[in-house]
Amino acid sequence: MNKLEQPIPTPTRYLWAVGLDSAQFRAGSILAERYRVVHSQVVVDTQTYRLPEIPDEFPDHVVTYLRLSRHLLHLPRPYGLLTADYLGADPNQEILLLENVPLSTTGELLPSFNDAWAGASPRRQVNWLWQILHLWQVLQEHGYCQSLISPELMRVDGPWVRLLELRSSAEELSLTGLGDWWLGLLDGAKPAIQERLAELFCGMARGSYGVAEAIAHLDKTTQQIAEQHPFTIRVASATDPGRRRDHNEDSCYPSPNEQTVVMDSLQNCVAIVCDGLGGHEGGEVASNMAIQTLCAELEPWLAKIETGEEPYNPSQFMAKLEAITRYANDLIVNLNDQQQRTAQRRMGTTLAMTVLPRPLGKPSHEIYIVHVGDSRVYWITPENCRQVTLDDDVATREATLGLNFYAYSSQRVDAGALIQALGTRSSDVLVPRVQRLILDEECLLLLCSDGLSDFDRIEEMYSEHILPILTEHLSLSASCQNLINQGNFLNGHDNITVVLMRCQATAYEEVNFEVQRKAARRRKFAGAKTSAGIPRSSFNPPEEDQTKFEVVDPKTKKTVIQTTTRIQPTGSTSEKAPTSSLPSQPKQARAKKDSKTNKWFLLLWVVVFFVLGFAITASQIPALRQLFVPSNPTASPSPKSPKR
Repeated sequence: MNKLEQPIPTPTRYLWAVGLDSAQFRAGSILAERYRVVHSQVVVDTQTYRLPEIPDEFPDHVVTYLRLSRHLLHLPRPYGLLTADYLGADPNQEILLLENVPLSTTGELLPSFNDAWAGASPRRQVNWLWQILHLWQVLQEHGYCQSLISPELMRVDGPWVRLLELRSSAEELSLTGLGDWWLGLLDGAKPAIQERLAELFCGMARGSYGVAEAIAHLDKTTQQIAEQHPFTIRVASATDPGRRRDHNEDSCYPSPNEQTVVMDSLQNCVAIVCDGLGGHEGGEVASNMAIQTLCAELEPWLAKIETGEEPYNPSQFMAKLEAITRYANDLIVNLNDQQQRTAQRRMGTTLAMTVLPRPLGKPSHEIYIVHVGDSRVYWITPENCRQVTLDDDVATREATLGLNFYAYSSQRVDAGALIQALGTRSSDVLVPRVQRLILDEECLLLLCSDGLSDFDRIEEMYSEHILPILTEHLSLSASCQNLINQGNFLNGHDNITVVLMRCQATAYEEVNFEVQRKAARRRKFAGAKTSAGIPRSSFNPPEEDQTKFEVVDPKTKKTVIQTTTRIQPTGSTSEKAPTSSLPSQPKQARAKKDSKTNKWFLLLWVVVFFVLGFAITASQIPALRQLFVPSNPTASPSPKSPKR
């Protein structure tokens, strides 16, 4: 079999059956001659090669499920709908089958929220409450808030709160009901946050807290924990044309060729992947242009937030990220218009970006994710691998609009066609997805183009190739290259780009952002002089192909010059494995310290030899000797002195 056509494993598909009477259908029973009951309301699809059964028209509650399935981190997605025609029972009976539910790989229910609460860390307890409040805002509009105060429905999957199904109530619930339920959690709250949570729960129960105020309260609590137990962030990247492409239209930040020369304010707090569209003539131009524009806009803004010149507010920060994304889109749109590109010739690019702000220079406890297109962001923890972003393609649009089940919409001929990308259309119709998530424990964020994620390869590589990066603290640079190699072996049909961002807990005294900024500046200036210190035979810089063009700036309406640089690899990938963005290893630290000590030691010896040489010279020249040795009339004359 061709290595480019590796088989796609078919995982066992466990589903949650809403409306299944466990007394009527016991374990081992078969539904619709296809679904076998495992236990309770858990069933397994024994014929995954067939499309699931669905009716011609969907009930209103099923449409709501479909529309809410955009929140894939927390909510289930409809898989199939069994009506009386398939069940042979009561004409009014139906069973809704849900996928993306909190079940283990063996079909067991994940821990309930109540059972896991007392054993969670303070940061994770706050994170779970924070997620519930955000879900409250989402579900309140549809009347499903009852789901968030039903202990049997709420499950936890590592850092994520997930629901088995949605449940409505006859009466509209208020936040006071959630506060009353949360009061029962105080006994299991960690001592470090118990007082803060008591203030919040009582305030919610009395009605003195709204959702926004409650979220702000939890944000402050999380920030206090982050200052005592911050995270250190490391970023590395790699990119490859793939086995079937002769050029690379992907771009990323930090660039694999310049990972030690990055902007100070973006150091280890920004990661970007862009997958160019529009062919060789435009794809790489668009992706490079997006990276340059985003970095140019982010760098001064993040620097001002870090120094306090720019006030920081989460909602304003999200709005600013969306505005920057639209600005990058407009620049590419203007270039398309100037070059009179139409239809498929219009260049564009996808975008997957993560940003960690440092307000007032303090350690970050939150991460912002910006997404357009089908490049993806995955959140890796020891418990699971979760896809954070949702592809902007036709199949997803059909499902999230409530028009069809995803299993059917994904079978369309144009299922994978993008419905939006940067540069293809005006910003008036662009909808960048901006998410804000909390860092509660060590994790790994994986950003990649579809050349790596197609055919669910990330989930396939999770246990053997991705999880060890986090648990065994493997080199990020080597891990990026390993994922590239695996992607070429399993897929290889497209360009492959991957950026890894590892978040590790550390003591606060180990984090010195000023030292990191100075180190970045030293590396930046040293990078320009690297070739001078390396023999010409061993230094082989990559070839650069620069393209300059005029673009109308949407802000100032002036014409500016944009330059894109395409770096051509000059050697094998294995010989050019990128280095870590912060190579602060103990050996290197000792080497720098020893080098500094040697310089002072050498200088001391130079001074000593100079003094000794001067003293010897002075003793041999009478004129100099008289300057330093005063005459003494009472002293006996020297044997060599003439007598008067």
